[in-house]
Amino acid sequence: MSRLRVTTLLLLLSLLSGCSDNDATVTKYDKSLSTLPCLSLVVFPPDSLIEERLANLYTFKEDCPYELQVSRKSGIVCNSNQNAQAKALSNFPHGFIRFDIYKKRKPLYCYYKDLTSELQKRDIEDGFNRLRSDFHLK
Repeated sequence: MSRLRVTTLLLLLSLLSGCSDNDATVTKYDKSLSTLPCLSLVVFPPDSLIEERLANLYTFKEDCPYELQVSRKSGIVCNSNQNAQAKALSNFPHGFIRFDIYKKRKPLYCYYKDLTSELQKRDIEDGFNRLRSDFHLK
């Protein structure tokens, strides 16, 4: 196989596989923080699926200074011509789910995951279980 064909094939494979990465991005702003005593919950915009699923996974305390803010977006549409190839050749995100932890408006943690389909219970569980393991929540 010629060098040009190999290069073209590798470029095409990286393009097709590079955009389909479905892993979450996690940012821990305070690296020294390894445990949390409790969490309060804010879901915005309100979403009964998220609230019910999280209530089954953890007992939230309204008076806790550590606030878990959960947000999601669905139906993401990009009409830009510049994204036409990415949309046609990859799993262009349909939406996202995001878990942020704040203490007195100071960000401590962020879990973000692009979704290639509608939000499922499993997406909520995966995000919260990652947060739970990162902070050793019971």
